[in-house]
Amino acid sequence: MLSQSIHHQNSILGAALQGQNARVDAIMNNIANAETPRFTARRVEFESALSDAIDDWRSSGVLNLSRARPTTHFQDPGTRFRIDGNNVDIEREMVALYTQLVRSDVMVNSVLANSRMLNTVLQGR
Repeated sequence: MLSQSIHHQNSILGAALQGQNARVDAIMNNIANAETPRFTARRVEFESALSDAIDDWRSSGVLNLSRARPTTHFQDPGTRFRIDGNNVDIEREMVALYTQLVRSDVMVNSVLANSRMLNTVLQGR
């Protein structure tokens, strides 16, 4: 039972890490195109889909992460910061990048802690 719970937790953390990685990729792309005329910044969403999958797991006992995939959207194209049509706010992107990297680090450390716990259980210590 404990091993299955840890496995599900790691699966959820893995799905969250995929979302985080997609978001970091989008942020890095935004930063790389900060000087490109008419470039529209991208945003990645995944938390609500992941939350729905977790709620379904809690109510049904079946974990299905197939619909908990990150989706990429254009930031509101009406939001323009420069006369050339580019809407990348470099300061916002840098803060977002730092935030996502810290969140990813926390998730990786959670997976490692779960793995150590499972290893301890399996070794019977």
